[in-house]
Amino acid sequence: MGPDNGTIGFFFTCNHLLMPEQTPRPHGCLAQVDSTAVLGLYTLTTRGVHSRSVYLVNTPMLKQFNRFLFLALIVAAALYITLTNSDTATLKLGPQLTVSTYAGVIYIGVFAAGCIAASLIALFFGLKSYFRERKLRAQERLRQNFYKTQERARSLMAAGDWGAARALWEDVINRDPDAIVARVELSECLEQLGDLRESLRVLDATRASSRANLEVLFRAAQLNNQLGNRTAARDNLALILAQGPSHRALEVMRTTCEELGLFDEALKHHDELEGIGYRSEQSDVIRARLSLGKILQDETSPQDRKAALMTLLKRHPTYPPAFESLAEIERAQGNTDLCAEYLVKSARASGGEISSWRKVVELWLHSDRIDQRSRTEKALAAARSATKDTHGTSRLEAELLLIRTLLAVNHFQDAERALDGFQALAQKETNGLTPQIAERLTIQRGYYLAQTGKPNSTG
Repeated sequence: MGPDNGTIGFFFTCNHLLMPEQTPRPHGCLAQVDSTAVLGLYTLTTRGVHSRSVYLVNTPMLKQFNRFLFLALIVAAALYITLTNSDTATLKLGPQLTVSTYAGVIYIGVFAAGCIAASLIALFFGLKSYFRERKLRAQERLRQNFYKTQERARSLMAAGDWGAARALWEDVINRDPDAIVARVELSECLEQLGDLRESLRVLDATRASSRANLEVLFRAAQLNNQLGNRTAARDNLALILAQGPSHRALEVMRTTCEELGLFDEALKHHDELEGIGYRSEQSDVIRARLSLGKILQDETSPQDRKAALMTLLKRHPTYPPAFESLAEIERAQGNTDLCAEYLVKSARASGGEISSWRKVVELWLHSDRIDQRSRTEKALAAARSATKDTHGTSRLEAELLLIRTLLAVNHFQDAERALDGFQALAQKETNGLTPQIAERLTIQRGYYLAQTGKPNSTG
């Protein structure tokens, strides 16, 4: 507003509050004032004070004033309580100690003591929470450091740097001896470095503090099997199975018991494996193998063993080793024909396995119970049977068996024709000779040339 309307605006200032340079200014003059130091704005008119607006701001002096005002209120409240409760009261603090004063003073003292006690309790729990928080933060830092070290160690293991990974895992274990994961990974590093016994020692130390850890027990069973400690491996697996059925543990336990010759226990674990619904294409073959092992272990007399094998073949009629076991019994008893019959059944049950046909051929070639002509005919018949219904590499191996048999019975012309046609047969069955087949063919050709005395005129 201009001066014509009779209104003049003034800043009311206080020298010791508004002027940082502490320079006194005349009352009522316009001042260069910091905005944070203004206490009030007064608007005056010619008719007197028209209105007043006070704006409080957060200044250090104002804070001191607020503290003083708060203290004054407390003192006033204390005086009020004391004066309104002026009766004398006695407070007994002990057998010989009493205090007599105004009731108001006692009330105030009890209140103050309660506040102090509450503050001390709050301080105690606050400090307790503070130290607990510090401990938790320290544990979190250790956990983060462990994860970072674990990540680096696993990266080194993935890169195949087992020595560096071992050093990191050992560092983790030194800081946290109960780190089971670190101990398991350290054992793997030691295994890859070739120190199986030290790897097992690390796992044994881990088992002392964590006997129920399945990973530790599996690793210990694996290492014991590699070291040939089948009984120790069986004990590890038994601890795993004590916690509940596991198809992996049952499979390894079945194999371990079979290697230990505990066929009854192996069959029991096989039944448990099928009982939890884990059945593979090889389940029947495995059961037949275990049953055969039990028969060969338990049945000592030929008659009882033969009867048990016949029962086994009723349940598993295409299991070749059972036929081979029967053939061995007949061979021992001098029954060459029955022995050959079982060997032929074994060869056919195995899908034309050349090793089975070779046993038949060898049986007839070395038999001394029939004449030479019969031995030759039966051996050649078995060798030619081996070439039927076979293809690929098996067909070439069967042809080599036939060539060998022809040379053994001195049928050199037939052997020569077979040798000459072998290259074309190989091209048809396998698109050429493999190094192994070529080597065996060279041996047979050399034997043929040595027996006939002919020069090497055939390829």
